[in-house]
Amino acid sequence: MPHTPGTEKVFLNIGFRSPEPDGRLRTIEMFGIPGERLKNGQCVVSEKAQRFFDDLIVKKIFRESRRLSDCNFEYLKIWLYDSNKKDEERGFTVPKIDNRDLEIRSNVELSRLERIYILDNGLKDLEYERWKRIVVALFTPLFGEFIAPPGSSSDAPSWVANTLGKLVESVDKYTKMKQSLFFNALIIQID
Repeated sequence: MPHTPGTEKVFLNIGFRSPEPDGRLRTIEMFGIPGERLKNGQCVVSEKAQRFFDDLIVKKIFRESRRLSDCNFEYLKIWLYDSNKKDEERGFTVPKIDNRDLEIRSNVELSRLERIYILDNGLKDLEYERWKRIVVALFTPLFGEFIAPPGSSSDAPSWVANTLGKLVESVDKYTKMKQSLFFNALIIQID
């Protein structure tokens, strides 16, 4: 997202409501979305950034939750998380991850999204196994959404790089955003 003079970069949260009347999952709230504070004090997220998260994460989860007949989740909180940054470098707070939380590693080799952490739910035994099966089925498809072709090669002539870049963008309008992804993991809380 371009930073314009007179604006301050901020990280915001956005709530998304399910457009599906028959789905059990009604709301997804995302935290850590980059936005800007305008001169008038208003905080905004660009429409392109909002569509990016809606198309690649939110809509995918709403669809998958409807498809999974035993998914009874109603509300999710999702934090965008860069596991390589220290808390003070992040610009917003995220929940602490510990060994009780479920970690799902990417099953897609080229995915820029490497892990999804699901915060501990306190379930045990058979209840936990059922919950884990649903969670893995619900969130694993997200890894495939974050495949980005490598950036332009400095070895290639500029006209080749430009042509390839335009071709890739014609197939995937989010290519540049995926290549410059500022997070490599998600932290999810199920309420």
